[in-house]
Amino acid sequence: MSTARLMSLVSCTAVLSMGFVAPLRGQTPGVLDERVIAANRELDRQLLEAHRLKDSAMVESLFSKSPEVFLISPGGSLHTGRSSIRKSVQSLFDHLESIRGEIKHISYVTAGDGVIAVGTVIYSRQPKTGPADQKTVIWTDYRRIEDGRWVYAFRHAHWPVETSNPVPK
Repeated sequence: MSTARLMSLVSCTAVLSMGFVAPLRGQTPGVLDERVIAANRELDRQLLEAHRLKDSAMVESLFSKSPEVFLISPGGSLHTGRSSIRKSVQSLFDHLESIRGEIKHISYVTAGDGVIAVGTVIYSRQPKTGPADQKTVIWTDYRRIEDGRWVYAFRHAHWPVETSNPVPK
């Protein structure tokens, strides 16, 4: 799938989720109460814990059971469906001795019956071969309540473009 087409899909999904789905019950449009924020922070904490444990099943469990669920990995690969997400994450974990993430920034906004999050996380990694490194990942995702708990409906993560080393013209 081309990058432009994929970005259109992500944009359309966000617009549709904001405009055509009933707002969170009891929420003022655009304002999240502390319980919703706490639940979403917990979802993020669980994702970081799953990375720390290198537990791809735990990562998979944090995503919606919908067949339309997807993850765009930091390298740009599209993974549709929970099993594809699990395989992708397991492939990452298989190359690492350890990985720990620290969220540097996060914002949450209401979107229909869910929440859109945008944030930055820094992963400290120890590859099985090679020196330790740090990778900054910027992400946006859409989360909603499914079976009484918050889950990711989609997640798009990417490595920031290096602006200190522009492409020669």
